[in-house]
Amino acid sequence: MDSLFLFIEQMCLKYNIDESHGIKHAKGTMLRAQQIILTLPKITESESKIAVYAAALHDMCDHKYTDVKKSSKEIYEWLRNDSSNLWSDEEANAVIHIITTMSYSKLKNAFASGQTFPDHGKWQMAYHIARHADLLEGYIVARCVLYNKHIYPEKSDDEHWLRAEELFRTRVFKYVSDGWIFLPGALACVKGLEDEAHRCLENRSLDW
Repeated sequence: MDSLFLFIEQMCLKYNIDESHGIKHAKGTMLRAQQIILTLPKITESESKIAVYAAALHDMCDHKYTDVKKSSKEIYEWLRNDSSNLWSDEEANAVIHIITTMSYSKLKNAFASGQTFPDHGKWQMAYHIARHADLLEGYIVARCVLYNKHIYPEKSDDEHWLRAEELFRTRVFKYVSDGWIFLPGALACVKGLEDEAHRCLENRSLDW
């Protein structure tokens, strides 16, 4: 995984991707994807590889930081030239398709207009694994506060924390009830993550 993490670090520097969506988040999302995979005995090796890499790479192709078309091409080219793994054109394109269609905000807008989850064919489970892994990382309060500080450096700490409290109340704590998290392996993690999020919000803690 050394080449993967080096690539992510390079992309973070190039596109000014801050700590909230940087290498620590990439590693955390990848780990959560791997944990979910352990609960899915029928998943194939190729599906697992695509899910794990999509989980790690998803924010290297985020409209908040990058030109998605440009960064998608960079990720595709890196995958095809990754000496540590042999990536077929189909697999590399599957990763790109997943990471460009798993954004919560874009999915929510799509669902509001009557659409459903995008069709990834035989890679559908890989898509949901990566998407769920990212949602689980969304329970980390520090990420929310750090991102707010990144985009609104002029605001006070109190404003950043109030924004985090609002986001968790109206969005994160509704991931399960609103149907965004449904894989059993992910659902099993929610209670502990919610408890920790409540603690961090109450204490205004940036533990991560």
